[in-house]
Amino acid sequence: MLEAALTALGELASWQVLLSLGIGVFVGVLSGALPGGAVPTLVVLLGFAYGMDPYIALPLAIGMVATVPTGDTLPAVLLGMPGSTSGQATILDGHPIAKQGRAGVALSAAYLSSLIGGVFGAIFLLMVIPIARPVVNTFGAAEFFILGMVAIAVVGVVSSGALLKGLLVGAFGLLISSIGYDDSTGASRMTFGQDYLFDGIPVVPVVIGLFALPEFLDMIIADMPIARNAGTFLQDANSGRREGMREVVRNWPLVLRSAGMGIFVGLLPGIGGSLAQWLSYASARQTVRGGTSTFGTGDIRGVIAPESANNAVDGGQLVPTLFFGVPGSVGMAIFLGFLVILGLQPGPSMLNENLPLTLMIVFSLVLANVFATSLVLGFTPWLTRIAFVPPNVLVPVVLAILTMAAFQANFAIADLVVMLIFGGIGFFMKTYGWPRPPIVISIILGGIIEKFYGIASMTYGMGMFARIPVIAIILIAVSTGFYTLWMQRSVARSKAEQDRQIAKLLNEPESATENGQLVVADSSDVPAARLPFAQRL
Repeated sequence: MLEAALTALGELASWQVLLSLGIGVFVGVLSGALPGGAVPTLVVLLGFAYGMDPYIALPLAIGMVATVPTGDTLPAVLLGMPGSTSGQATILDGHPIAKQGRAGVALSAAYLSSLIGGVFGAIFLLMVIPIARPVVNTFGAAEFFILGMVAIAVVGVVSSGALLKGLLVGAFGLLISSIGYDDSTGASRMTFGQDYLFDGIPVVPVVIGLFALPEFLDMIIADMPIARNAGTFLQDANSGRREGMREVVRNWPLVLRSAGMGIFVGLLPGIGGSLAQWLSYASARQTVRGGTSTFGTGDIRGVIAPESANNAVDGGQLVPTLFFGVPGSVGMAIFLGFLVILGLQPGPSMLNENLPLTLMIVFSLVLANVFATSLVLGFTPWLTRIAFVPPNVLVPVVLAILTMAAFQANFAIADLVVMLIFGGIGFFMKTYGWPRPPIVISIILGGIIEKFYGIASMTYGMGMFARIPVIAIILIAVSTGFYTLWMQRSVARSKAEQDRQIAKLLNEPESATENGQLVVADSSDVPAARLPFAQRL
């Protein structure tokens, strides 16, 4: 362990690795202000992953994944609209504070809370490694087959509250993953005489189509930038920084408790950061002194709680993703595909021969949060202006990059056809509420599941299901699924209550603050397609 840590630190000290991490942080922070968060940028990176040095590629990817919640704070606080789902709860108190002329207080408190949460998530990941190694090393083919099936089933069950749709989409993804040459039998399956399909459908065009294209189609349809004006908020963004940091230090128990919630939620498959922020916000509202009456009106603790949880989620999500091949969110599903493209397989190899790479991920997670905090503290007014870029400028540039990323999968025109086909499928699924994560997880894990099933069935037959580790995995998966569904419904009720309060406030006419109490401005000049959920009620 010590030798692997020294190797990882030595690699991290090189300027190439630090540069890649810095680029990832910069792109991740910018992505936070854009619709879709880290997914489109991760998808672009996925397309260029072929042939990259893992010691360069992994810090780049971690820099993107870990810093989106930090960048998302900017539009959430200043404009009252999140760039991605990780900033929704921050709006409830962050934007009212900005309307009081104290945007810098909310931003600095959010940044420091995010930094602490991210560092705690990385520490948790580091502490889990010695525990996970002996557990994972005892797993055989049967256990990894069951883990793969469990990953698809659990994510399908808890995806967007659409149980049947999630399971059907997971099964559809497994069907797609079976296309191509079968290593065990030597048969060609569903290739329809097309040489392109002989090696299966590449994951990169599929992911670009499912996740990136629908987001930019929405921007084209809306034909509006994320925001049209920010009033005087940008002028207040650099004021009151020390006050915001003092509030974080003063509320350190809340920071640690919220970070712990973020880590816990990250461990649950198929959840993502959205539930963590709402859970921590609802918990803080009920437990801090006077929270039930002050949250939603500009209480700084309503900013500290969700921001602490947002960045801590990554440390929790990386545990099942790296060690068991069970991604905890859409971003982690794409990150898992990123590992596979780099030639890395989750499980024992990440804890044994590739342990230096795993520790590189841990150290990169810490540095990414430090770099991101420094970046946003120094360049907040400039970074926020990305929210004003019109779609007719932004979308063509990004689509060109996405097209190049898709084409690089096989350097075939058919890659672009696959991207467009799955773009249509993704837009349909997003429009009609069909969850997309299960299909990606199924495509990524399908080959691994098939390989381990072949080995396990020949070794154990049906007796594989009588193995104690397999039974334990199934029981844990079932209990986790039920607990996650219960938690989703509980947090959804709390979120609905907060939405009603914000909707009530938004119906009041605009006026100046009176006696330090906020009266929320009318938001009728903001396009409905870009309003947060609470404001669209």
